[in-house]
Order: sequence, then C-alpha cells, then structure tokens
Amino acid sequence: MLCNKKIRIILNINKRTNETEEKVMKKRVLSLFLCTTMLAGMLVGCGSKTEDTSSDKTEDGKVVLNVINYHVGTDYAADYYEYLFDAFQKTEEGKNVEFKFEEIPTTDAYNQKIKLLISSGDLPDIVFNGGNNITALAAEAGKVTDLTPYLDEDAEWKAMFDDSDLEFNSYEGKVYGIPVSKEISYIYYNKDLFKEAGLEAPDVAYETWDDFFAACDTLKAKGITPVSMDTADLGWLSNLWYSGLIGTSGEEGNKFMNTQYPTDYNVPVVENATEELQRMLENYTTSDAAGGKYDTMATHFFNGEVAMLPNGPWMIPDFNSTEKAPEGFYDKVGIMLLPGYGMESVPTPGDMVGTDDPEKIEAAVAFLKFETSAENQLKALEMAGLQPVSSNIEVPDSLKESDPLMAEVLEIQSKAKYTYGQNQAYWYQNVIDTFSNQLPELAYGNITATEFCEKLTESAQKN
Repeated sequence: MLCNKKIRIILNINKRTNETEEKVMKKRVLSLFLCTTMLAGMLVGCGSKTEDTSSDKTEDGKVVLNVINYHVGTDYAADYYEYLFDAFQKTEEGKNVEFKFEEIPTTDAYNQKIKLLISSGDLPDIVFNGGNNITALAAEAGKVTDLTPYLDEDAEWKAMFDDSDLEFNSYEGKVYGIPVSKEISYIYYNKDLFKEAGLEAPDVAYETWDDFFAACDTLKAKGITPVSMDTADLGWLSNLWYSGLIGTSGEEGNKFMNTQYPTDYNVPVVENATEELQRMLENYTTSDAAGGKYDTMATHFFNGEVAMLPNGPWMIPDFNSTEKAPEGFYDKVGIMLLPGYGMESVPTPGDMVGTDDPEKIEAAVAFLKFETSAENQLKALEMAGLQPVSSNIEVPDSLKESDPLMAEVLEIQSKAKYTYGQNQAYWYQNVIDTFSNQLPELAYGNITATEFCEKLTESAQKN
C-alpha cells in the first residue's frame, strides 16, 4: 500500500554539452540530497498520525475523506448517495468527517479512472466499486485495505452478509470489498406494445428461448422493435441478454455462469448463446444498437419504441421520473424472468478503503458500516431500487404497497429456476475488454460466434 500523501520525485539532470563533468556530478549530488530529504519527509508523513496536511484535515480538525463519486446527475442512485453522505455526517461517527468529492458522470468513465489510479496513482479513501473486477486489481496492486479484521471484530456487522457475499469480494482469502446490495436482473416489458401486437405476456417467464423468439417475431411483424440492446461502453444490456442465454441453458450453462474466471469459451453452451446473441443483434433490436450506448437504448424503452429491456430494480424509480419517462409510464411496465425462468443474482462488488492512514481507515470503515446498516439498505431500496444484500432484512409492507413494481420484483425472485452470475462480475478484466471490443464486430456480422469465443478464450488464457 502506498502512502496516501504520495510524493513524486523527479530527477531531471540535463546534460548540456558545455557543462563539465564536475558540474554534472555536483548536480547529481545535489539532486540526490534533495531526493533523500524529500523521501525522508514522505516516510515520516506516511507513518505518523500527528502530522497533518491541509488535504488530510480541515482547519477545525475534521478528517477529510476523498471520494470519486459516479452517483451524480441523472444517475439512478444520485439522490440516495446525496442523502447518505449528509446523513452520515450527522452521526456520532461521522460528525468529524468531511468529504472531498470528485464527480465522474458515468460508471464506465469511473471504472477507467479507478483502473488508471490502481496502476499509477493513489486511490480515493473510499473506493466505490463499479464492477469489472476492480477488487482483485486493487488488492493485487496493494492499493486497498484488508477489511477482514474490522469484520471479525464486529460480529453484528459481519452477520449482515452471507459467506458467499464476502467470498465474492475477497482476494487470496482476505476481504477487501463490502457489498452494499444484491444485483438481480430480469426483463421489463411494455404492456401496451404487447397488447398492440396481440401478445399476452407470461405470468412469470417464457418457458423456452424458442417461445421468446416467437414472441419477438410477432412483435416485429406488427412493426414493433422487440428488444433494447447496445454495444458501446461494455454493452450492458447485451451483457445481460448474453448472461441469460448462457445461464439458463441447462446445468452446464448455469455452472459456467456461476464460475469465476473461466478460461475456455469454445464450449457448446457458450458458442450457442453467442449465435443467439448475434441473432438478436441482427434481427430484433434497434438500428442504432451497434455502437449504441445504454442511455440511448433505455430512452427507446421509455419512449415506447421497444417492447423489452433487461435490467434490475434500480431502474424502477426512473419509470416514475418525468425527466426520463412520459407521465404514466410506470403503469405500462410489466416484469418477467428471463426465458427458462432465469434471473441474474450476484452480490455487488463491494466498496473498498483506499488509504493506509489509520484515522482515514477508521472514518471510512465507519461510513461503510453506516452504508450497509439495515436502515440504509431499506432506504437504498426505497430511493434507488437497490436490493438489500442482507438476506435477513424484512421489507415492510408499506414499501410494497407504495411501489407495486418493486413488490412484484420481490415476489418473482423466488420463482427463478436458474440464478446465475454476470460476465462483468465473473470474468477476467481482459476478457471483458475483449468482449466489449468484439461485440460490435459480432453485431455487424464481421465475426462468427466461434471466432468470437476463440478471442475470449485467448484473452482468458493470458491470465
């Protein structure tokens, strides 16, 4: 772990042709002296709790926690996290904490920034986890704090999480991330468009993918685009379709999508799913899906231009937002599981602590405890549609009554025959990057399903 107040020392001794060897040597000696002096000061700062700088503490002695926040602007959880930071500072543990924010408006841009900081700089004191195997990357680089001792010394806090949740956020047996919610995903559909096409949506799910594609053909014949898909910025929607295609294809496919870091993608269940994904991209989505971003594809659904879109409960508040959807759109939305009764279900990649300063660690851990309290898990569900990560939290009837779609989500989860992971959470980072790079090629028909899988395998086997 690098010191949070890292000092970069650059020795730049320019050799000029008119300088004598003696002058050059003097400059080197002087530079070395300065380097040594500065390095000594850096080490003192790293090891001391008493020596403060303006960026570590405010004038009145409050601990400053640096945070890069992507939950801003129109992000589904922006209001919730604004509440969370403010509410924490009103607690006994948070009253002496100030937050210093850097805002990045998208998850993808955030992930790129964090990966850059992992390789070349200092991480923020609280590291929100946007996925994409950030935990393993940060832990391997020694940039984040081992949180195992803090969980072990607080049995009540540790009991909030299943062993699988903590294992998912561990590296070499140590917990580095604290999951704040459970990620699930299913299909939203537009009731009006189904009615217009003469289709009756299933109560829970289409029995098979063949049934699903038959419905897509019916929608298409009526001039209705069946599904939303994308290929830019890791292709979130296409990822969800793809994970479902694999994860519901019997025991073998389900096992594949519940395996972390698979290395062989040239297996029948994955190649078949890739063929079906290509079929969807070529025949059942909007003309701008190839190269399109998630926000654009979500807008197509809000505007009634596509019949189905895969996503999670965090999208539900958007259906009631007149800034994103037409008035009354909430009542037009129905929910079903993926064909074959499938549902993505994984713990979220957890939030981490990116400092080795004891005071900052103490404050950051206090924030993580506050963030994952039962009260705030329910608050996150209410405000942002984030599913509680704790299986022992009971959702009050009042919330179910005020949000019928959320109540339906809570009810439908128990009807899933297949639950599975999601490739952005379970695959190697370079495999995810390859998937993202090759997805447009698959959409345009420039690459076959077998070739696509070969490229994924080649990337995985480099790890």
